[in-house]
Amino acid sequence: MRALSCLTAASLLLTSMPAHAACDANNTYSFAFASVANASLNYGTTYTYTATNPLGATRTFTFRAVNNGLNSIQVNGDNMPQISNDLTSGTGGKTFQIGGSFSSRTANITSNTRTIRLTIAFVTPVRDIIVNGHDADFTSNQFRDWVHVTGSDGTSSFIPTLSAPAGNNNGAGARTATGSSVNFGADNAPFVLTSNEAVGISTSADQNVTTGDVVVSFAQPVTSVTLSYGNFPLQSGESSTGQQRFGISQVRFCPMPNVAIAKSSAPYITTAGSPDRFNAPGSDVAYSLTVTNSGGSPVDASTLVLTDLLPTNMTFYNGDYNASSPGMGPFELVAGSSGVTLPAGGRAYSNNNGSTYTYTPSAGYDANVDGVRLTPTGSMAANSSFTIRFRARVN
Repeated sequence: MRALSCLTAASLLLTSMPAHAACDANNTYSFAFASVANASLNYGTTYTYTATNPLGATRTFTFRAVNNGLNSIQVNGDNMPQISNDLTSGTGGKTFQIGGSFSSRTANITSNTRTIRLTIAFVTPVRDIIVNGHDADFTSNQFRDWVHVTGSDGTSSFIPTLSAPAGNNNGAGARTATGSSVNFGADNAPFVLTSNEAVGISTSADQNVTTGDVVVSFAQPVTSVTLSYGNFPLQSGESSTGQQRFGISQVRFCPMPNVAIAKSSAPYITTAGSPDRFNAPGSDVAYSLTVTNSGGSPVDASTLVLTDLLPTNMTFYNGDYNASSPGMGPFELVAGSSGVTLPAGGRAYSNNNGSTYTYTPSAGYDANVDGVRLTPTGSMAANSSFTIRFRARVN
């Protein structure tokens, strides 16, 4: 008995993200400068650091700071950039510090003139990134810290959300809270700021305080974060430009999902001696579409779309996949630990080779069905897989 070819490639699409699936703690990578030795660093040099997650996995990323318009790289006698506890977070940890004294105030924070630009870069895109910055503040007639942050995936630029323990935010609610030394945009008075900017409004101590904290987070995956740091233009009563610095204590992020699909086929009947146990005319074939997420991050809810075009020598079976389970329908989902489901509304059929998926199949074997589209619902867990099976008859 001659076996026929019954296999074509299935495809998988990740659609846009209607709901954001949270990354679990075990797959969250973190790095804190408290874990490294004090160091005197250099502008223009790239430094590599290694973040770890609770499972022991590691990811590297880099810091690189460049400057334009500094007439001194010293702050309180220390050369910048540096890693030290001269400027600490609220928990007393060390920070990566940039700063110095500009020749004059910064006119445009997005330009390369009289700014320090720190770039945090990743080899591959990461999601849910959080960067903790410290000591954004102001000293009268000396300096007014000015921070501007953007993210990029290599093609598009993204605007972060800025927040702080003192209660500041760039969304709904007050941008200034009691005890805070920093104000966030978007604002028009007394400072003109965009939503991704922060400016110092009062003095903050260098040691063990959170009043000058700036927490940066992105909703979008990024490959780099760029922090531009300057000295806000002179305000009424000011005439001089002093030394200033800003520190970063830690970086946290999650890896992206890594999703793949595999298709296989096997005789639906495997009983020994049965003539239907071969891929031969008149026999049914069981198709299996297996989706695997080997990444350490979940797939956002309802963003997986699977499509499969049937070979021309196959006829789709629109009945219960397993005759011993009445009412299950033509698809069997083996969800495993993935967390997804396949509702009736997530099944669609084509009769025009995948141009549209609006056809309503007849009961039983329907030769007009030449493609299926499956949209599982729910967020697919990190490091999980699921399989969807259906039947077709060899013509």
